[in-house]
Amino acid sequence: MKKKYVLSVIAALALFGAAPAFAADMPVKAAPAPAAVPSPFDIAFGTAFTTDYELRGISQTDHRPAVQGYFEADYTVTNWLTLYAGLWGSNVAFADAELDITGGARFSYGIFGLDVGYDHYAYPQGGSISYGEFYVKPSVKVTDWLTLSGQIWGGDNFGNGGNSAWYYEGDAAITLPQFLPWGIGASLSGGVGYQTYAAAIGNTDYTTWNAGVAFNYKAITLDLRYWDTDTDATSAAQCASATASGVDLCSAQFVATLKFDTALSALK
Repeated sequence: MKKKYVLSVIAALALFGAAPAFAADMPVKAAPAPAAVPSPFDIAFGTAFTTDYELRGISQTDHRPAVQGYFEADYTVTNWLTLYAGLWGSNVAFADAELDITGGARFSYGIFGLDVGYDHYAYPQGGSISYGEFYVKPSVKVTDWLTLSGQIWGGDNFGNGGNSAWYYEGDAAITLPQFLPWGIGASLSGGVGYQTYAAAIGNTDYTTWNAGVAFNYKAITLDLRYWDTDTDATSAAQCASATASGVDLCSAQFVATLKFDTALSALK
């Protein structure tokens, strides 16, 4: 009996002693790699070719074509706040070029959005008219297909003349159901705006409106838009071209714009 008992104890000890070795020989599953954390920094950029550079219903190119481009650096602070700074440029008729230097913040909460910032309009070789405006642009996504938005722009140094001017606009955008082939999307949009000037500026307050349709495929957008105002060169000083005699800058105009917009994050 003693012999059997001793053998049983030895066998048990041998089994427990071998267990760690068996465990060491078993394959170990590698821990899953942690998901990559997206960078808070991004660069958006794009270019556009348009038949007329219209700003609030007034042509900046004497109803001639313009080539435009921009880049913007974004920093996402939280899922509801993004800070940005950018540079936008275009040819204009009254100066060598227009360069817009912008900086601001975008807020989002559910269906609501808000963009606030400052835009400085710089005109090389025409620096005496360079000036800036503050802006506020709220928006609400009413449904998956309807977005309503507004804009307020202005300041107290219009045209670097030390006088105030303010612009107010309401907009609506409708995303159309998918009906085009090859994944091409379409949308309708339009807006009505009102520009006011301090009396010392000598310009006439006016109303402007626009409506158009846009077709987009990936990063490419074709925008076809109608612009008009309730004034003209016979009644408003700002509607008369300084570089092309007889051109009414405020007249009704059909504008076609081809745009390309993307970001570094979209290229990865």
